Amino acid sequence: MQRPFPQGIEYLIEQFDTFAANRGASRRLPVMLLKRDPAQPGTIQASTGRTVILGYRERLCEEDPGRVVALVPYALIEDGDAAPRDVRPGEVPGAVVDRHIALLDAIVEQLEGTMPPGAGELRLPRFHTCRAVLDVQVGAGSTATKRRRLRDELYLQLLLRRPLLSTLARLAGATGGNFLVNIWLSLFQLLVVGLPRHVYGLWLSRRRSLRWVGSRRPQGANFLRMALTLTPSGTARGNHALIQRMLLMALLNDLSRAATPSRLWIYRVRRRWPFVLLLPEVGEEGTPVRQLLDTYADIVRTEPPAPLMVLGALKGEPPSYAQTVPADLRSVTGLADRVHSLYTRGSSSAVYVLPLSASDDDGPADRWVETNPMVTVQANGWGDYARAVAAPMVVFALVAGGLYFVERDTEPSPSCHKVSTGEIVGVTDGRECHLGVPGRDDELFALEAVAARQNHDAMTSGRPYRTVVFFAPLTAEPGDSTPVSIQSLRGALAAQNQVNGREGDVVQIRLLIANAGKYFAYGSQNGQDPDVAREIIDRKDRDKIAAVVGITQSRPSSFAAVGEISAAGIPVIGNSVTGSRMVDERAPSYYFQVSPSNDRIAEVMAEFAAYSEQIGELTTGKDGGRTAVMVYDPDDEFFSSDLQRKFTEHYKGGKVVTVPYYENRNGQIVSEVARDICTEIRTSGGYILYAGRSGEMPELFDALQASADCRKADGKPVAVFSESTAAKYMQDPQDMLKTHSVLKPFYVMLNNSTGTESPDSPYSEFTMRFRSVFKDGSVPEGNAAGAYDALRVASEVINSVYAQYKTPQNSSAPFQPADVYARLSNPGVQNFSGASGLLSLDSRHKYPPNKAVYVLESHMDKSVTTLMACGLLPDQPPGLNNPATWGRPGKTRPCPSA
Repeated sequence: MQRPFPQGIEYLIEQFDTFAANRGASRRLPVMLLKRDPAQPGTIQASTGRTVILGYRERLCEEDPGRVVALVPYALIEDGDAAPRDVRPGEVPGAVVDRHIALLDAIVEQLEGTMPPGAGELRLPRFHTCRAVLDVQVGAGSTATKRRRLRDELYLQLLLRRPLLSTLARLAGATGGNFLVNIWLSLFQLLVVGLPRHVYGLWLSRRRSLRWVGSRRPQGANFLRMALTLTPSGTARGNHALIQRMLLMALLNDLSRAATPSRLWIYRVRRRWPFVLLLPEVGEEGTPVRQLLDTYADIVRTEPPAPLMVLGALKGEPPSYAQTVPADLRSVTGLADRVHSLYTRGSSSAVYVLPLSASDDDGPADRWVETNPMVTVQANGWGDYARAVAAPMVVFALVAGGLYFVERDTEPSPSCHKVSTGEIVGVTDGRECHLGVPGRDDELFALEAVAARQNHDAMTSGRPYRTVVFFAPLTAEPGDSTPVSIQSLRGALAAQNQVNGREGDVVQIRLLIANAGKYFAYGSQNGQDPDVAREIIDRKDRDKIAAVVGITQSRPSSFAAVGEISAAGIPVIGNSVTGSRMVDERAPSYYFQVSPSNDRIAEVMAEFAAYSEQIGELTTGKDGGRTAVMVYDPDDEFFSSDLQRKFTEHYKGGKVVTVPYYENRNGQIVSEVARDICTEIRTSGGYILYAGRSGEMPELFDALQASADCRKADGKPVAVFSESTAAKYMQDPQDMLKTHSVLKPFYVMLNNSTGTESPDSPYSEFTMRFRSVFKDGSVPEGNAAGAYDALRVASEVINSVYAQYKTPQNSSAPFQPADVYARLSNPGVQNFSGASGLLSLDSRHKYPPNKAVYVLESHMDKSVTTLMACGLLPDQPPGLNNPATWGRPGKTRPCPSA
């Protein structure tokens, strides 16, 4: 390679070497074009983009005694390869070889000639078939006659490429000494020549692997029909762009098949590399190499990825379709890191321009090239034969094992455990086992499939990864309503999709799903197995767990689970968790949450209940105010009873009367609870303040609808104001309103779930991302937004730690969950723009100060109205993102601040 090198070139070459030796998962490798700006006046650059590409060819070979052996199949093409040449054997004498055809001939000749030893012969049947068409003289006659002549000529070309068929044809052409022998030879000829030729004609006309050629023209998807127009006398023979596109598509199709032959073939494990195409000089528009690149860039926009790695150097201005990768002045490896990202996760463009440093190398690149003179490819070995033989044996063993176990009642994997309630609890990556019961937890099954797919993409991306666990109650007993945590899991999966889709050196997130069971019963040590928190801890090192998110409930059992995980040094970021005990001085040290506490929510609820016009219109003021009929669970100290106390402390709008409604029922009859509530409403003229759990809401609402005592004399519905709303009501508010006409619900949400999208709004970004992942009509409401924020906060901190530990020698950057906790504590995240508000978390703020809280109202047309929005809002410009008041113009009130 020409010296001195451009400064930092060794980092780029290292990335090229990595993917030239192993193309990784089946994805398109974008074209990389090098461009070096001129040096300062008075200096001369010995090394250019051209010299780098020419020198890179040397890295793809090694010298054996007396010969040069290719390590990777490659072709180096310049404009001169398109010059006229002598007619080769088998070509029509006097034919003019178009420069576009000559260029592709040169590529194929070099690729076939540089196949590494032990990797087998490169077969390109589709290319050679299409190439042969261009030289076939079909003569005069009907279209059917021309097709037969074309088929026969193409079959003759096939015989040259298939020695066995050629040998049989020669045997069939022999003549015998008597009439009987000649009859048998004629039958033999029909069998080994006539029949294969006829089948070959059908293959050409109808085989899908060549029908795309026909689809390039209006005549239809028939190869022979299209091929006739490309013969020397054909109507499309002068369409050079079409011919080049056809040949290049045929070549890419063949290369794709050549790179992944049958698993029973030894060459499959020896063809990990891509085919490399080197373009030392990509000139101005109209030059042969540039036109080839234009065609290739157009093809890869719409066609499946091909295992072709194209490296080139720009001579002039870049093509309009190329994107320039900006140089990173802060890091010598920045450009190479970006190339790694483009190779591993796919890209929006097919062609990228890489600006090389104008400064010459001062030593490091030269030393690196001397110590790393060639691409390092995996050596061939006897184990390759073992793999080819082992594959059918493994298939046989799996089939036999499946037949053996098909009659057995198989139990869940050790990671998933069936418990006495019929639920399945435990931990899964979406693929290793299932947490849902068929026919009962279909939503969970669907989300496991999303997790499995996204985790596979993360693990095969080639980028570093860390695992985050979504931990929550995801199942219930038969007849119970869908847990709110299901919607939170959707939000976490949408966040994983968003994080892993970012460009740059971003740590990929692998998401494990952990189900604690109804009421978090199996979340921690509880005197009965299993202990899901312990299972998470046991997988910490094996799965590179960096954090836990979710939780979603304030309970003694969830508190204990968080404490167990915290004691193991794993940070936990909760969402939809509001109980005061979860964040007071007794809270586990490694616990944070993106949701506010009950104190903040109760203050907002008390303000709205006391002064909103909406509730005022549905209540009758008695004893100087609006009576709140508080429905709560006295035994639920962590959530319901806590909210009841906080609301009562803040409420200035009138009296608070209480009606117990137990989650565990304790012998209660729900219809009697509904009658007690309705009696209080008729007596006081007040409204219902629902402080119970969301899972218990549907049964109570049904009972209220059925109670005659809830029909008010004035015909107005009963106002119901809730903090925790049933998941199914959030997903289908129209059904809720239709089936509960005696009620008028208002509810608290921790994001502005109106569905309204606005530019540059974090909530709008979340909504679009959510709907791109889940196309089943699921509503992106506040629980999903909270989990979306929790995982994105975890990712933000993980990337900060990764940047701190990463070195040029060690891109995997080993670090522990304790490092993530330390970073989250100090400096933490400040004014993080989340879907649920502006979030600040650190050692002093275990939950966001002045968190955004909304009061919403749903309508029969499925629209949602925001009636109150207070706190640090995510979708407003600076100065308006912390409103001082709420209410309609002329009747505003101060927002509660905390």
